[in-house]
Amino acid sequence: MIARPAEDLSGALEHLPPSGYRALAAVPGFRRIALTGLVSKLPSSMTGLALLLLVSRQHSYAVAGAAVSCAAVGQGLTAPARGRLVDRYARRPVLLSCLGAYLLALGLLVVTARAPGAPVPGLPGSPGLPEVPVLLVLAALSGATTPPVAVMMRAVWHRAAGPAAMGPAMALDSAATGASLVVGPALAGWLGVSVSPLAPFLVVAVLSAGSVWLLTGLPTAPRRAPGRGPRSGMPSGMPSGPLRRLLAADILFVCAVTGMDVVLPRYAQEHGVASYAGWCLGALSLGSVLGSLALGAVPALAKARWHGAAPLLCVFAAGAAVLACAAALSPTAVLLVCPVAGFAVGSVFAALRAAGGDLAPEGRVTETMSWLNTGDLAGGAAGAALFAQVAVADGAGTALAFVPPVVLTAAVVTTTAAASVGSGSSERARSATPGPPPPPASG
Repeated sequence: MIARPAEDLSGALEHLPPSGYRALAAVPGFRRIALTGLVSKLPSSMTGLALLLLVSRQHSYAVAGAAVSCAAVGQGLTAPARGRLVDRYARRPVLLSCLGAYLLALGLLVVTARAPGAPVPGLPGSPGLPEVPVLLVLAALSGATTPPVAVMMRAVWHRAAGPAAMGPAMALDSAATGASLVVGPALAGWLGVSVSPLAPFLVVAVLSAGSVWLLTGLPTAPRRAPGRGPRSGMPSGMPSGPLRRLLAADILFVCAVTGMDVVLPRYAQEHGVASYAGWCLGALSLGSVLGSLALGAVPALAKARWHGAAPLLCVFAAGAAVLACAAALSPTAVLLVCPVAGFAVGSVFAALRAAGGDLAPEGRVTETMSWLNTGDLAGGAAGAALFAQVAVADGAGTALAFVPPVVLTAAVVTTTAAASVGSGSSERARSATPGPPPPPASG
C-alpha cells in the first residue's frame, strides 16, 4: 500500500509537543498562576500616584515626590535581601511577615500624611514630632517591607513553565506588567480624586493581602536554596559576572524607557497640547502589551533567551529613533508613532527576565529576579533625572534623540554578556568531555 505523505505529516504534527502559548496553557495551575501574577502587579502600580495625591493635600508637591522616591529607594535597596529570605526559608512565614509589616507601615504612613505633627507619647505639651522626616521614613519602610509577590511570580513561572513555555511565560508576565501600568494609575487616580484619598490605599491593602493568599496556595513554589548556601561559587548576595552585565543592560534599558515616559509629557507641554501626555503614554503601554503577546508567540524568540535580547533591543532603538523623528513633525505624529516605539519594550523585559532565570544559581531564582527589580528601580531613577534635565535644558526633542544610543549601548552589553555565558558553557563542556585513553604500557 502506498503511503500518503499528507496524512503522515498531519499525524506527525498531532504528536508534536505543544509550543508557545499552547505549552503555557498546558502548565498545571496555569489560570491561577496567571491570575496571581496580574493581581500581584496592581498594588505597586497604584501606590506611587496614590501616595502623591495623598501627601500633596497637606504638604508641598516636592514633599509628596520625595515620599514616593523614598518608597522606591526602600523597595529597591531591600529587594535582594527579601528575595534571599524567600529562597532560603519557607515562603509562607516570610510573606506573612512582610505583609504584616507592610500594612502597619502603610497605615502609619496614611495617618501621618493626613494629620499634623503628633505630640511625643508621654509628653502632652511637646511641640510634636518632625512630621516630614517621619513621613519620609515611613514611606521608605513601606517600600522596604513590600511583599515580594510580583518578583516571586517570575520564579514560579521559571519552575512551572519549563524550557518549552518559558519565553511565552515571561512575555505574559511582561504583558501583565504593562497592563497594570495602565490600569493601576488610572484606578488610583479615579479613587483618590472621585472617592477619597484613602480609597486607593484600602484597595492596595486588599490586593496585597489577596496576592499573598493566592501565592501561598499555589502548588508550584520557587525552589529553596540548600542550607549550606549557593553552589555557584559566589558569596550569597553577590551577583555573578554575567549577571552583573545583565543588570547593567537592564539598568540602561529601563533608563531609556523611563526617559521616554518623562520626556513625552514635557513634549506635550512644549507644544501646547498637555492633554496629549496621557494619550501618548497610554499608546506606548498599549504597544508594549500587544508586542509582548505577539512576540511571545514567536518560537525562535521564545527559545533565544540571551540571543533574542539584543535584536529586540535594536528593534526598540529603531522605534525610539522613529519617535524622535516624529517629534520634529507634530504632536499628532508622535501620538501615532508611540505604539510602534513601545512595541518591543515588553518583549525586552521578558527576554532579560528569561536570561536572568537561566543565570540564577540553584535555589536563588527569586533573589536573582529581585536584583533585576532593583536594577529597574535604579534605571528608572537615573532615567527620570537625566532625561528630565536634558528636556528642560535643550528641549524634549533633543532628549528623545538620546534614547536610541542608550538602548544600543544596552544591546552591546547584552551581547557581551551572552558571549561570556556561551564561552563559559563551551569550556565546561570541553572539560567534561573525556580525553582519549592512554596508550597501553609497553612490555
